[in-house]
Amino acid sequence: MKIRSILTTAAMALAAATSCGAKLPKYTNPTPGEFPILGWYSIPDSASTPERYSEMREAGFNLSFSHLYSEAQLERALKAAEGSGVKLVLSVGMTGNPGEVVIHLKDHPQTGAWFLRDEPSVSDFADLAAMRDRVYEADSTHLVYLNLFPMWVDMDALGAQSYDDYVQRFIDAIRLPMVSYDLYPVHTDGEGKTVLSPGLFQNLETISKMSRDNGCPFWAFCLSTAHTPYPIPRDSHIRVEAFSALAYGAQCIQYFTYWEPVTTTWNFHNSPIDQTGQRTDVYYLIRDINREIQALAPIFLGCEVYDVSHTGDVTPPDTKPLATLPAPFTSLMASGEGVLVSHLKGGDGNEYLMVVNRDIDHAQRVDTAFKGAVRMVNPDGSLRHATESEYVRPGGYLLYRLS
Repeated sequence: MKIRSILTTAAMALAAATSCGAKLPKYTNPTPGEFPILGWYSIPDSASTPERYSEMREAGFNLSFSHLYSEAQLERALKAAEGSGVKLVLSVGMTGNPGEVVIHLKDHPQTGAWFLRDEPSVSDFADLAAMRDRVYEADSTHLVYLNLFPMWVDMDALGAQSYDDYVQRFIDAIRLPMVSYDLYPVHTDGEGKTVLSPGLFQNLETISKMSRDNGCPFWAFCLSTAHTPYPIPRDSHIRVEAFSALAYGAQCIQYFTYWEPVTTTWNFHNSPIDQTGQRTDVYYLIRDINREIQALAPIFLGCEVYDVSHTGDVTPPDTKPLATLPAPFTSLMASGEGVLVSHLKGGDGNEYLMVVNRDIDHAQRVDTAFKGAVRMVNPDGSLRHATESEYVRPGGYLLYRLS
């Protein structure tokens, strides 16, 4: 049970074939033509119907990961998802014979990827590598995937010297085509105030660097289910998590959770779909953000991030202050606590400057100077002329097209 919380070019794809294992498939988008958006703890077996998968698709998801424990449950889910536009991430770590399950289900059109397990320690890597081999012996087409701990976890407990060591040993030992990790930075502090931890950007710095150095794209998470000490998600909470990850080059946005988990261990509540199967306000919030991400998929899908920096009197740990800007910009200043600034080449071949508001409570005015005309990308992907003063909503972003 999960409890917490690309950089892609032709050259990196070649590096992935070497660094991530020449005998293993290189990274391919599991949702061709769309940006991958994955719902964790998704539709349960008891609600596995075509209507439920259509509803999930309406919320902007194209990948679903349910906690299903038998081949019969997996088959029912695949059948229910047919024609919905939602592919399934199928867990082979929960079944008795992973290789046999893969052989039986690999050719189903709704099969999207295979999941090994969540949040392993270094001591688990050898067994997971053996399981990976059994899966790839049966299916060398679909991605195999697992999810790592965030950097907040005690490294002694993980059997690693540092977080970099943990991630690198995972990449070397299990040799999967991508890296996925979870971290949930919006939480309540000791005084009951909702705050954004700078660890969001610190972990993104580390994972994006490891991803770049090893030629393996990375997947990131947003928290969509409240539980102590995480509040009911607001628009700014989801936005700062999703669009900061995209600014660093993430190639999949994952949500924990889609359906509210049934457990007495954690105080889960206000998931997009609650325990009774009803939509909550969070469903509609995520639906709108997912549509926005998908409208910008030509930019973020397969993007190459050149540089990420931050403004403000205090920048997050392990990040660097803004020093230079790409032409035609000559200056950029924010009115509040600071913004993330990313210079990237989009999957469409154009260059962009992306600004993300690190403040989840207040809008910021972003004052810029630039030579000539610069265009802004609207949330629907259309363009407009930029002005030298733009306002960015709490947790939101501005996207300038440079070419």
